[in-house]
Amino acid sequence: MLRALTFDYWDTLYEGGRLAGRVALRRTAVGALLGAYGRDLPEEQLRALYEASGQEAERWWSEEQRGYKTDDRLRWILEHAAATPREGCEHVAAAVDAVDNALLMLPPAMFPGAWQLLRTMQRRFKLAVISDTGFASGRAQDRLLEKDAARDFFSATIYSMDIGHAKPRPEIFQAAVDVLGVVPADILHIGDNERTDIRGALDAGYRAVRLDIARSSGPSEAEFVARSFEELSQYLATLHEH
Repeated sequence: MLRALTFDYWDTLYEGGRLAGRVALRRTAVGALLGAYGRDLPEEQLRALYEASGQEAERWWSEEQRGYKTDDRLRWILEHAAATPREGCEHVAAAVDAVDNALLMLPPAMFPGAWQLLRTMQRRFKLAVISDTGFASGRAQDRLLEKDAARDFFSATIYSMDIGHAKPRPEIFQAAVDVLGVVPADILHIGDNERTDIRGALDAGYRAVRLDIARSSGPSEAEFVARSFEELSQYLATLHEH
């Protein structure tokens, strides 16, 4: 029996592309952090270091399946600028807040139909988010859900930065099982990424549906591939009926 739905966040509920203005705000915050450590860099060097930190964070995610935190990337930047990060540093904490705030100042859009589907499905199933976090924290992602009046639809929001591991590692899927109190076979995970969402969910004993709104990802092991929230809603309705 299907009792719970879990949702990926980026490119499933929200547009996940990089926004130039948001990147600029975050790069400015990084520049201020470096300045506080006496490492003012010319704009070209700051841009290069910022981009290199993004590539390293991508490696942490894709190769190590690591649930890194915002200050992990900031400390990597400091170390590669020949500065020694201090524990409990107020300047690092301020930069973390600035990275998060950039997400709220220039927010990504929730995909059309997502809010309506969540409102409907939370009446029928337990809902949770299972998301790999990027530069911004899970707290910022929760704040975005709150801004869009969607946070209360979810019994839990589970983020890789809090678990320490990213999808497709089993720990993040097990965390949802523990919080929801539902066996894996009774949970359907919905996401856009075949490797992390679909394979990760299936390996954890979940069911899985792929949502191809942001991109088309070719063949899938998912039980269904939806191209819109309308198609997803129609498919979930048939499951509920049975």
